[in-house]
Amino acid sequence: MSNIFDNFLFESNGAMTLKDAVCRFLQEEIAFGRVKGGEKLPTMGEISEATGLTYGRARGVVERLEKEGYVHSRPYIGTVVLPRGGNILRGRVLLILPEADAVRYSPTILISTIGRSLTEAGYAFSVATFSLDPNDGLALLRSELLRATELVIALYATPNVHRHLEESGVNYILVCGDRPELHGSRWIRFSPESAVTHFAGHCARTGVRHVVQVRLDGDVAIDAQPALAKCGIDSSWLTISRGVANGGRYADLVNRACEMFGAMPRKRIRDLFLFWNTFVAQGAVMAFLNRGIRLPEDVKVVVRSDAEIAPVYTKPFTRFEVDPVKAGEKVANFALAVLAKGRIPRPPTIPLQYVFGATFPF
Repeated sequence: MSNIFDNFLFESNGAMTLKDAVCRFLQEEIAFGRVKGGEKLPTMGEISEATGLTYGRARGVVERLEKEGYVHSRPYIGTVVLPRGGNILRGRVLLILPEADAVRYSPTILISTIGRSLTEAGYAFSVATFSLDPNDGLALLRSELLRATELVIALYATPNVHRHLEESGVNYILVCGDRPELHGSRWIRFSPESAVTHFAGHCARTGVRHVVQVRLDGDVAIDAQPALAKCGIDSSWLTISRGVANGGRYADLVNRACEMFGAMPRKRIRDLFLFWNTFVAQGAVMAFLNRGIRLPEDVKVVVRSDAEIAPVYTKPFTRFEVDPVKAGEKVANFALAVLAKGRIPRPPTIPLQYVFGATFPF
């Protein structure tokens, strides 16, 4: 028991406090059976010395474990781990996603659906967000992967994350959009075909003559041009330079998009803008509203997701999005199949939905 904290790692990055990290570590040690029922937990002083917590916060960790049914404090004996009734967890599944995407897509329902299915199947489920800043953005990810993990689910995975998972040698699956460089048996992709066809038909029915697709430089965006062409609708691309946003400072990207669309000549503001990046969309919509350009009377707007734009424009956007419950169930079922078979079966696809909102009504 004296070496229980030999495998404890913590990197301060703002995603989790030291107290929470110590508590989660002890919960998993007990849940996985590495600390068995009847054994004594280290004293508060030992926890404090081993982890760097103050004595008061170490006491808070023990109190939380007791409240959640992991341990019981006995006078003159110490804190004893309670038997788990034979319910030793089958393993640990870690879901990771970039901090910016946690804001951009607000995937709370999707993640909770995945977690509920995996927990019911007997797995410990945890979530870690990390920055994509090239200087230290993968520090949290590296520390998490050093812990015993049966499977990593990378949500909205990027090539850098993919490469890091490959180098780490962990078992993983990817959940992301249409990234050709990530094609393979571990990749659950978002399928846009049906939603894009629906969008093109909507444009045709409402008399849209020209669609400007807007993407961020370096992003692999969905291309609606073939579907629009079939409906006789012209389209063009507008690419926004990534610049400093490549370092994770997405507020700069919003501001630059706002400046760009704020200075755009009125004659270049066409019938409809289709934004494949929500940070660019946020800046553009701010510029439109500042200039008195009305949505949807003067210009129609469709976005990839409206989670990030809600503070700018309070009405729901016409958008492409996934059904979070159905998507979560698909991801969880695929993860369980990987865990059960020990190999990667054929991955499913997650269809995007085309959802009507106030910026391009039905």
